[in-house]
Amino acid sequence: MQLDDLFAGFDPAMIAAASRQAAADKAETRRATAQKSANRHHMRRANAEATLAEILPARIADGESWHVASRGDIDALSYLRHILAGVPHLDHVLMSTWCIAKNDLTEIGAWLDAGRIEQFDLYAGEIFPGSYGDEYEHMLNLCEAYGARLIVAKNHSKVTLACNAAESYYIAIESSANVNTNPRIEQSAIHCNRDLHAFYLEFFNGIKSIDKTSAAH
Repeated sequence: MQLDDLFAGFDPAMIAAASRQAAADKAETRRATAQKSANRHHMRRANAEATLAEILPARIADGESWHVASRGDIDALSYLRHILAGVPHLDHVLMSTWCIAKNDLTEIGAWLDAGRIEQFDLYAGEIFPGSYGDEYEHMLNLCEAYGARLIVAKNHSKVTLACNAAESYYIAIESSANVNTNPRIEQSAIHCNRDLHAFYLEFFNGIKSIDKTSAAH
């Protein structure tokens, strides 16, 4: 039997309409799934913000160190978000992580666009360009639009540096967590310490990117 014979009794217009409906249903399912994921992310972020606002001072004082152990309810970007709540403008943010989620890059992009962060440098692991293609492209766009920097290296460290030189405010965040949603026990330490900030900054400034595309930006 020929393939055409199988569909001889069907109206081509009905077949086309059914195909369009199936495609629309599939798109709606994807949209619903994305909306559910976004809602979960926003709820998680709100919970993390509330928790940190409760256990940390609004602005960490010079010389203080705060240590936080969490059960996966606080992601690494939450700490930077808390710092920005107490210091509305940061001259420079350096973030070292093995990987980073796209929605976190979107939020960082919003901070760059609003002028809350002047310069952003991301140090990512060697898997970042190949295994996180969408995030990689998103970060390259931030490099193009805002002069951000992407350094790809054999990197597994999780360190965030932030500073406001005019206020002599220097933060170093050491964490076990990557900058993504990770429902695991994590530990982080937030230090307001200029010497520690300078130590990490000097180290990371000496790292060269192994990725030619990001190095060209």
